[in-house]
Amino acid sequence: MTLVMLNLIYSGNQMNEKAQSSNSNRAAATDRVDKRWHGRPTVELYIVRISPPCRAVWIYLLQHGIPHTLIDVDISKGETTLPEIVKKQPHHEVPILVDSEIVVFDGPAILHYLWSEYTHSSGCGMCLTVRVLSDSIISWANSELHRAIGFFYVYPQFLEKYSMPSQECNEIFIEKGLQFVTRQLEILENKYLSKNKYLTGNRHTIADLYVATILVQLEWPGFKFKLWPKVDNWLSRVKNVEFWEEVHVSHQEFVRELERNRYQFD
Repeated sequence: MTLVMLNLIYSGNQMNEKAQSSNSNRAAATDRVDKRWHGRPTVELYIVRISPPCRAVWIYLLQHGIPHTLIDVDISKGETTLPEIVKKQPHHEVPILVDSEIVVFDGPAILHYLWSEYTHSSGCGMCLTVRVLSDSIISWANSELHRAIGFFYVYPQFLEKYSMPSQECNEIFIEKGLQFVTRQLEILENKYLSKNKYLTGNRHTIADLYVATILVQLEWPGFKFKLWPKVDNWLSRVKNVEFWEEVHVSHQEFVRELERNRYQFD
């Protein structure tokens, strides 16, 4: 299957998501609002639904009943068609959170804002030690883990924007990327999950969700976690967390579309 074909799949999915999600967006902003936030304006979250940081922020909003409206951004049509709030940001990337006059971009920064302004660090751990560890893991996941899994391995296989100029160079790049991926999985298997049920202990935190949203990108090429049984079992537990399925509907649809086209073009 060519990268161009996959980009068409990506663009089509983005358009379908907009049409299918308008009702759920309104529900997220009204039906699940925690009473603590009554009287506060609804925040706006600009997202691409197959983006891990976007999903991590979205699930945090849902879990804590923070009133929000989702705004889907179609990045496949170029920067000129982006919403004005996205074009105004230096990096033209999502997620972006708008809370009245305050605009925050990048997943960890948005979570920090929500912790300080809304939830008093709820979902980050029961004590300061765990909260600091959760914060550190999120920082690692957003940079090193996502770079290894996404930008060095998965995305060059499927999105032309991230691929090398020639097929030969791209294959070498992806092979090297796989080495980076296995290195990160070894860290998760032998360090964080060697004795714990979750990354910071026996209870899941937002750090588990942030890491898991990145790891499931490996489902795009059909990657299996059999060599890392603790990671595999942990990921299964995280997938049972409330709102996981709702937030990953588009991801699962995209993976199924890739599988159908993989069989068609192989």
